[in-house]
Amino acid sequence: MTAAAFDPQASYVVTASTAFISFNDQTFATFYQPILGPVAFSFFYALKARLLPNPTIANRTLQSDLLAQVNAGGQQVLEALHRLEAVGLVQTYFQHDEIGDVYVYELQPTLTPEKFLADNLLSILLLEEVGEDAFDRLIKQSRQYKLASSNTSLTNVSHNFFEEFHINSQSITETPQVILTARKQSPVEKQPQLTAGMSDDFDWSTLIHLLANQPIVSADLENNRDLILLEHQLYGIDAPTMKTLVLRSIDLQTNHFNPKKFKQIVASAYNIVYSSTTKVAEKEAPVTNKNSELTSKDQELLATAKDYSPVEFLQVLKGQTGGYVTSGERHILTGLVAQEKLTQDAINILTWYVISDRGNSTLTANFVDAIANNWLQHGVINGEQAIVQLKTFNKQSQEKKTKTPKKNKWRKTIKEPMPEWSKKDTSELMKKASSQEIAKLRERIANRKKK
Repeated sequence: MTAAAFDPQASYVVTASTAFISFNDQTFATFYQPILGPVAFSFFYALKARLLPNPTIANRTLQSDLLAQVNAGGQQVLEALHRLEAVGLVQTYFQHDEIGDVYVYELQPTLTPEKFLADNLLSILLLEEVGEDAFDRLIKQSRQYKLASSNTSLTNVSHNFFEEFHINSQSITETPQVILTARKQSPVEKQPQLTAGMSDDFDWSTLIHLLANQPIVSADLENNRDLILLEHQLYGIDAPTMKTLVLRSIDLQTNHFNPKKFKQIVASAYNIVYSSTTKVAEKEAPVTNKNSELTSKDQELLATAKDYSPVEFLQVLKGQTGGYVTSGERHILTGLVAQEKLTQDAINILTWYVISDRGNSTLTANFVDAIANNWLQHGVINGEQAIVQLKTFNKQSQEKKTKTPKKNKWRKTIKEPMPEWSKKDTSELMKKASSQEIAKLRERIANRKKK
């Protein structure tokens, strides 16, 4: 979205791609819901319920209607929308006209279970979220009607198109105008690629060279390139180490690379438990190109943040307190890496701020997303900028506390008039009464008794 927050006063229109007819509710519930969360899951169905035939911009409605339907706050709904966009289920468009701001939410179809599992990002997130046992159950469920191929010698004897249908040869070479017109009106839509734009700082050619004489189907490497690059970025795996992990993931009977086995091996290999004596910010800071706003301690932290991969950096931080990296935290870091908006050291500085500086026991999606979005809105993309932004934020917070007037809790003093006897000297108060004064006092007491 172009706005920094979900605006309830803005308008919206819900549309759907032509491929949305293949949307599958069961696939959405079993494969997408675990990685989306409950708010995004319900928000998608709230959008789906507002689909109208032949929608136009004039069909706009206030977004406050969506907030009421989902029964969630604006920030929660905004995060839910971002998740739906990230997994390719919603494409968001914006325009400002004479009526005001309007958003168009175009719904996209679910992938088939097989395509979902073939997608590196989605399958990794699902595996880390539900665990191996549940992941295996989902695979078996999606393939429950497929005939087991073992011990069979079936041959495909299906007839092809031209064996059953006959079309005018001229219509094949010269497409009828009515078909050409229909194609122009609604061009073929492509499913958004989740891995589009993923940076490649991995020495791919070296990995290919290292695996050149190994028993592996070479085409499998190229077909799974996005998966290998993602794991490299997430865990900081170099080419020689990647070679070992790839070879451990090969099916010995067929020599084919097994993506699922590869994900499990990498996750297991990098589920390191660091001792509490391990320190994060102990590397010497580089002497040159120091930012004047960064102290020597800041430079040490920055140098370390550049040296660790995101998961490894979090593992070190958790090891200092005796904790461990949860599947949800891996999920969060995977999302940050895949988005490619923050550099590796910026992600590590964010992690350090949440775990070490703020003292939180775990990374939480809402808090991490809020910080990441704030940084991006302020042009922060690398570790050095992240540290400066944190120092600026802390300084502004401190100044705000100083300027905020403290509420006086003084009690109001009520002044009572002092009695006359209290104004007399102590010597005068202690003086004995005369016989005449005593007689008058006895007379006054006697008169009271008579009344």
